[in-house]
Amino acid sequence: MNIKKILYTLILLIVLQVCKNNIDSLVLAEQEAKMTTVAQNIDNYLKYMESLGFSGAIVVGHNNEQILSKGFGFADREGGIAFTPQTVQSNGSNTKQFTGAAILLLESQNKLYLKDSLPIYFDNVPKDKEQITIHHLLTHSSGLIQGVGRDDEPTGFELFFEKLMSEPLRFESGTTYNYSNAGYSILGRIVEKVSGKNYETFLRDNLLEPSGMMNTGYVLPNWESEDLAVGYSKGEKWGKVYKRGWIDDGPNWHLRANGGLHTTTEDMYKWFKNVQGKGVLNEDAVNKWTTGYMTENNGHSKYGYGLVTYEDKKWGKVISHSGSNTYFTSHFFWLPERNFFFYIHGNNYNFPTYNLETKILEAAFDKDFNFPPQIKAAISNNMNEVKEKEGTYFSEEDKIELMADGPRFIAKFSGQEALNLIYNPSETEKRTLSDLTSATKMIMDKIENGEKDAFRNYVRGDKDSKEVTQAFHKGIKQVRRPLESINVIGTFENAPDSRLYAQGVYTTFVHARFENWNRYWNVVWDEDGKYVGNFSGPWPEITLMPLSNDQYKGLRATPPWITVDVNFDKGRLIVENEVFAINQ
Repeated sequence: MNIKKILYTLILLIVLQVCKNNIDSLVLAEQEAKMTTVAQNIDNYLKYMESLGFSGAIVVGHNNEQILSKGFGFADREGGIAFTPQTVQSNGSNTKQFTGAAILLLESQNKLYLKDSLPIYFDNVPKDKEQITIHHLLTHSSGLIQGVGRDDEPTGFELFFEKLMSEPLRFESGTTYNYSNAGYSILGRIVEKVSGKNYETFLRDNLLEPSGMMNTGYVLPNWESEDLAVGYSKGEKWGKVYKRGWIDDGPNWHLRANGGLHTTTEDMYKWFKNVQGKGVLNEDAVNKWTTGYMTENNGHSKYGYGLVTYEDKKWGKVISHSGSNTYFTSHFFWLPERNFFFYIHGNNYNFPTYNLETKILEAAFDKDFNFPPQIKAAISNNMNEVKEKEGTYFSEEDKIELMADGPRFIAKFSGQEALNLIYNPSETEKRTLSDLTSATKMIMDKIENGEKDAFRNYVRGDKDSKEVTQAFHKGIKQVRRPLESINVIGTFENAPDSRLYAQGVYTTFVHARFENWNRYWNVVWDEDGKYVGNFSGPWPEITLMPLSNDQYKGLRATPPWITVDVNFDKGRLIVENEVFAINQ
């Protein structure tokens, strides 16, 4: 080929790519123009989360119509592959609803019964486990432990079953609740024994293909490598669940039937029709499937046959389930009374999809929802320069830890003065926050020393200070690891649109460090400095968005939508004119 032909070919390719980009932009603009208000509001909120680092896809249905189907961010950062509704990723424990559907389908065919016990299907079942039924396994009331191995450990069923049966029960079957992945793996094996087919093959033939779900499965769909999302956590690439520690016919038995099923948001909208009763299962099976039976540990929601149900004061009946392997997350959510559904999954564990539920709902239905600001970030930062800025920066008493996440940083603030930079309290408020932080430090020192009435003089008249203290001691014991330290990070005022505002006026964030484990407490106080309650929650942090190589805008992933000016200068971090020096 001569030079003229080569140049002509290159020019033609460039023109075609420009045309394609323009067409894609026009299609996207047309799609957004047709969005309902509910869809547009959800889209606007997720665009903000995308700017902070969220990457994934969502499908939304409202009033029997699909109103939003869209991807955000990258499925593969290194490859520059965008996340789309056709991107394939693990749905984690949302696999359990597929296993529940498979069991109910077999029951409707009179091939098994929910009251059947383990000895009907397995030999050498220990005496203490002979009474475990299919119903117990489905509702996590069997008493079996959570699991006996890692998701990436290539283990066949015989060894898996032998290990599980050798473990003592947590409680007598049917008496209470304990989430058990292992129990759902046993259900998967029961599906195989009854049907005479591999678990995935049974799903494909009887549930997936009849639902038009051609991109859901473990190994049977004809995916290309670039179809599969790559997982990220703490700014680092982890990789794919697909075939990681799997055996010849799919996942090992630590994962099979309880998690790891790969799917797309596009396929999950098709699956939702089954949950609505418009698909493969008959009415009786669907009613059983969407009913809660065993109260979960939160004392509120009830676990059914792979789905969770509860009544919400604001939204009415909820049917949902989440999934996670600490890299990929997914969230299935349905409000039957509002005829509203969404399924969302993502591949960046800094932004678990189930944590987005509340704001998705508020964006959709609250006319007074305070939308976050839209910040246009510079995305051309040199990644080597970004990584060089990682580390811990100190002032006299406080610190800020920076973790790179693509071109951004996740900034964790520790210390009262550091938190004040995020929340910008008045001088009067600063004294109140400092007093509560000091009081919490004193209380936590007493708890660490084993005192039984650490909250004395810090509870309201309707509470028993010893019971409050005992709840903290109990929480420490439940971790079942040595407690290394309890660190009080600082106190802030709860903003009107924050999740803890309805609980109390102030929150003190506490970090309990255990051997190879962490627990985070949000200790909430009323306006008089009396203890209200303790709630789990993430570290007070902001995302630093690059405006240039050394200039950043700090944003929060939850309300209040605070912005903070941050600059780098010769190894120093300058936050709202306060200087933090890097630890060399």
